[in-house]
Amino acid sequence: MTRSKNIDDAVQAFLDNGGEVTLLKYADQKMQNKSRRIDFHKDKALNGSEKSKDFLEREHTREQGMIFSRTERLKQ
Repeated sequence: MTRSKNIDDAVQAFLDNGGEVTLLKYADQKMQNKSRRIDFHKDKALNGSEKSKDFLEREHTREQGMIFSRTERLKQ
C-alpha cells in the first residue's frame, strides 16, 4: 500500500507541475516506415547530403502547415 501511495503522490506532483498524461495511438507499419525514413534523412543530412536536407526542409514545411502538431494528432 505504501508503494502505491508513493506512486500516486509522484503522479500527482507531476500533474501539479504542469505535466500531462496522454495515450498515444498504436504505430502501424506505415507510421513506423515514415519514422525510419525521417531518421535516415536526419542522419544523412548531418553527414552533408543536400538531398536529405531538402527532404527534411520539405517535411518541416509540411508539418508547419498542419493545424495540429504531430503529437496532438497522435493523441487518443
